Amino acid sequence: MSVERHTPHRIKPPSSEEIFGKRGFSEIELGILQMQVLWLLSRKSTHGYEIMKVLSDIKKTKITQGTLYPTLQTLERRGLIKRHEEGRKSVYSITLHGRKVMNESCMDFSKTFFGIFQNFVCEKCLTKKDKLINIGEKE
Repeated sequence: MSVERHTPHRIKPPSSEEIFGKRGFSEIELGILQMQVLWLLSRKSTHGYEIMKVLSDIKKTKITQGTLYPTLQTLERRGLIKRHEEGRKSVYSITLHGRKVMNESCMDFSKTFFGIFQNFVCEKCLTKKDKLINIGEKE
C-alpha cells in the first residue's frame, strides 16, 4: 500500500545519504527535550520555570528542575542558548548557532523518521475483505 494516495503531492523517500549526510549524523545530536527547549526559545526568550511549565503541558508529564536545568546548562555550554539575569531570574534565549543546529536537527529527525510516519499514515487506512477503504471514505 502506498502513502501517495493520501498526500496532496508525491513524496520521495530520502536516500541514506540524505538521511545521514556525507559526514554521518549531525555534528551535535540533540535529544527530544533539547529540541523542544530550543524550539520554545526560538519563539520567545524566557526563564526556566516558564519552560518547565510549557513543556509539562506539552508532554502531559511533569518536567522537574533536575531534568530541565542540566539540559539548559548543556545547551548553554554548547553555545546553543545564552543566559542573562533579569532581576532574580535567569532568562534564556536561543543563539544564531542554536537556531541553525535546531533547524538541522529537525531536518535530520524528519528524514530519519520519514518511513515510520509514512507507515503510520498507511495504517490509518482500513482494510475490509481485502478491499482498501481510504480515510474518510464511506464503504
